[in-house]
Amino acid sequence: MIDDESRYFSPGGSLTPGGPSKWNILDWDQRRIIAVTMDEEQYSEDVAVEHLKKHIDTLGSDVYAIHISPEDGSLISVSTDPKDDETTCVYHPPLQEMQRPDWVKTVLRSELRELDRLSPNVDLVSYTPPPPSFEATKKPRRKVIFKYYFLPQFIHKLWNEMNLWMRLPLHHPNLVPFDRLVLDELNGSVVGFTNLYVLGGTLDENKSRVFKLKYLKQLTHVVDDLNLEYGIMHQDIAARNLLINRETDALMLFDFNYSGRIGGIGHEQNRDDVGGVIFTLYEIITQDEHFREIPHDQQNPANVEGLDEWVQHADVELDHDVSEYRSVLKEWVKKRREGRQIAIYTEASQYIDWPILTRSHQNEIILPDGQGGSTPVPGVSWFEMRRDKERGSVVLNWERPPQNELRTRTHVLANGKPEDEKPESGNLEKGKLEGRKLEDEKQEHGKLEA
Repeated sequence: MIDDESRYFSPGGSLTPGGPSKWNILDWDQRRIIAVTMDEEQYSEDVAVEHLKKHIDTLGSDVYAIHISPEDGSLISVSTDPKDDETTCVYHPPLQEMQRPDWVKTVLRSELRELDRLSPNVDLVSYTPPPPSFEATKKPRRKVIFKYYFLPQFIHKLWNEMNLWMRLPLHHPNLVPFDRLVLDELNGSVVGFTNLYVLGGTLDENKSRVFKLKYLKQLTHVVDDLNLEYGIMHQDIAARNLLINRETDALMLFDFNYSGRIGGIGHEQNRDDVGGVIFTLYEIITQDEHFREIPHDQQNPANVEGLDEWVQHADVELDHDVSEYRSVLKEWVKKRREGRQIAIYTEASQYIDWPILTRSHQNEIILPDGQGGSTPVPGVSWFEMRRDKERGSVVLNWERPPQNELRTRTHVLANGKPEDEKPESGNLEKGKLEGRKLEDEKQEHGKLEA
């Protein structure tokens, strides 16, 4: 379940000196935007969020905006006028423009059953792999993590993560495997992807687990592979992004949303993975995280390396003495700093690359002229406002019922619809989507026969 601190986000708003002020607040739980208007001048969205919290789970699904009393936060009015709708319709690339590896298959968003809402843009879901598949006979439903986007701010970040992850080795023992590309049920465009769900929680969530010396060695091994073999800098090595596979007793790394190609797009010098391993091991052993509670450009691994003693936290279990962990770490760090360096990702032996996200046609962008009017100019637009869509046009919606309603409802699908609700007539381009699914099934069948 999305925690209260992470539940709300403001993509924008409008302010008038002296008031009123309007903040557009996104509720990640319901995946809907509510415009909150207050008569007073408010330069922070925090007040709007606090007021919205009092009403969000009781507002009808057709409410786009609310007017709040400054005295007690009560509702003065609500608006169901589509002109007040601040929802964006974001560009999603067609499947045919994805240069996916041969083994990467697809699944429809409407085939994913929601199991939990983990964080913004991240859900735990399940689906049934189509036959002919060995998994279909062994496990009726496959649990996976679904990562997606419906705001323009997240388009390029997810594009890069998706393209990077699906090009990593599928069977690497220390990488959580990529699963499938997720297509929308309207046009078959790519709205996100899934990766395998690993039981047991992260090292940050499950601190009672024994942290074995071999896990450290596996972490240094997978970081070496990413950096030196594939030219990738993970840039977010931390206990929250590490899992232990119960079946193999192996450490596994995941989450590549901050990753970049060394010396290329997305690479940040102050997020080096060697430093990330140093900080992570120290934090796992001591449970002291203050060295990374400052901006990345101020973090210095030497502050941790130079400590005379790492004090093992009372609740932390290790299978070797702390000194052995430090010795293994020190030897690896020395090897990395004195060994072969990768200045740019193409110097890696099996470097990973992928195309930048582009649009095949230009849109007309409306720019204000500063005199109350506007001027249309050619350019690339990554979204449209839902309220500006032609009347009667079908759009991809993401809204879903509040988490607290799910106990009394049937399962909800990843498109926000109840599982037992039939799709609206005319919304599915069955020929295109079934053709793509058939192509995936033939591809998998061919591999099984081989």
